[in-house]
Amino acid sequence: MPAPQSHEQAGFHSGITAQPDAVRWIQIDLGLERALDAVVVIPAMLGAAEAHGFPRRFRIDVSNDPLFAESTTLLDQTHGDAEMPLAPWFVPALKVKARHVRFTATKLVPKPRLANQFIFCLGELLVFSSGRNVALHAPVLAPKSVETLPTWSPRHVVDGCHALGLPLRADNVNGNGWHSAIFTHADSTSWVRVDLGSERDIDEIRLIPAHPRDYPDRFGFGFPQRFKVEADEKVIFDSTTADFANPGDTPVAFPTPGFRARSLQITATRLWERSGDFVFALAELQAFAKGQNIAREATVTSSDSTITAAWSHANLVDGRASAGVLLDESLWLAELSKRRQFEGRLAFLDIEINLAVRKAQERAVYLALVLAAVGIVATFAFLFHLRRSRRLEMEALRLRISRDLHDEIGSHLGSIRLMSELALREDGASESLEEIHRLAGEAAESMRGIIWLVREGDAPKLTSLVEAMRQSAAALLKGLEWHMDAPVTDDGVTASLEFHRQVFLFFREAAHNIARHAQAAQVKIELSWDTKRFHLIIQDDGRGFDVDAITAGNGLANLRHRAEVLGGTLQIRSFDCQSKPQAHGTQLILDAPLS
Repeated sequence: MPAPQSHEQAGFHSGITAQPDAVRWIQIDLGLERALDAVVVIPAMLGAAEAHGFPRRFRIDVSNDPLFAESTTLLDQTHGDAEMPLAPWFVPALKVKARHVRFTATKLVPKPRLANQFIFCLGELLVFSSGRNVALHAPVLAPKSVETLPTWSPRHVVDGCHALGLPLRADNVNGNGWHSAIFTHADSTSWVRVDLGSERDIDEIRLIPAHPRDYPDRFGFGFPQRFKVEADEKVIFDSTTADFANPGDTPVAFPTPGFRARSLQITATRLWERSGDFVFALAELQAFAKGQNIAREATVTSSDSTITAAWSHANLVDGRASAGVLLDESLWLAELSKRRQFEGRLAFLDIEINLAVRKAQERAVYLALVLAAVGIVATFAFLFHLRRSRRLEMEALRLRISRDLHDEIGSHLGSIRLMSELALREDGASESLEEIHRLAGEAAESMRGIIWLVREGDAPKLTSLVEAMRQSAAALLKGLEWHMDAPVTDDGVTASLEFHRQVFLFFREAAHNIARHAQAAQVKIELSWDTKRFHLIIQDDGRGFDVDAITAGNGLANLRHRAEVLGGTLQIRSFDCQSKPQAHGTQLILDAPLS
């Protein structure tokens, strides 16, 4: 939709009545019988971007009888209220032949701020035949109407001036039209002439006002206050003795049926005031014959001119207004009417959607209640299942702890008992007591590690694992020079309790093997991790061993088993002193996922 514009000649205004169903009508005489293409009704606009006084119910009839004793109805909108947008009603006539067109309102609208007074108004009534508006300046019959000039008058309904403005498609071309020289007096004379090349039939002459982009608030830029239109020096229209109202963004048309001419000239005798000076300007001059503009690219001359990139003689006949390409008025109005119909349909669909949404919401309430009940049952079932799962997990954890106590503490206590019996039988019991002391220390350390595993919760931080491994190394590697390299900052990375358990027991097994079998002097421990994987490297400088000759008693099978449980990999690199004296010691590399 174009931007609506108000102007002095608002249109037709009916008389005021106290009855909303009073019948009011307006009738146009086309002068002779014509084959009609379409009738177009454009609502009036008065100070707001909405239709003013457009009737809710109406019909459009055509006839050859001025009394409409016999008539043809083109549109009957008397059985339902019409919407009231500022958009045209395009009614195809399908070549019906008629001389008179009547618009009848059967349901009026309240006058603004007066609820008990009813009116109907129209902005413009156009009748297209053979591609042009044959209702332009036609005689109008409108009983019970109001005439308050310059705003309301029955003849304003056929003056070609309406709120929709120019029929155009906007573009970005820098072309405003033709511009005269700049004068210091309003009563200066300036003219512009278009040569059609040969004598041609002309049905209508149309002047398109300019509206430059650099003057956005100056409608009808440069349109003269007084002027005359001539064709081959014959006067077609003369307004040199009275001011002509500025048309704004609406075309000014002059019907010339049956007229022939070669040249057209517009002579301005009182110019438009710009900013302390006076000019004459037009965006386009058109001449129509059988619906075609025959003035396109014609030769243009003038008494004077201002030539710039936007103003030139050629721009007067290039088929453009200042803001875009000029379109066929009938097709343009038909498309706007379709838009109105689509918008009305959309509004109806919005109502249907709201009703459907309301019904869906009602159904959703019932469904929500059902789902809520199902959800409550499912929640209780889930909580029951969760409680049962936690109970099974705790039972499994207890089994693992009891197994760890049996494997770690039980074996040490059994050894302590055996050593104590031997010490009681032997005279020199110092070695046995020393071994008992060592086993008791290992048993205490194992007990602390297991207690730590139980105390830490479901997902301890890896920094807690590092601290537990550091304490265990201090106990298991006593007497050796050892160093642990691990992150010192708490990055918040956690892992499951089972992960901690397997890694901790893996480390203890490896440290125990080093202390018992490696004969090492130094041990280096490196820990690192990211958000996905955990890395542990344990390296000693001991005597090493042949990896291919692993026996069941050296604990390596346990290390491989724990690496497999973690879902990781274990690399064992070792060289004994006899096979490679220059490369001895053992290196364990554990790489495991945190998940």
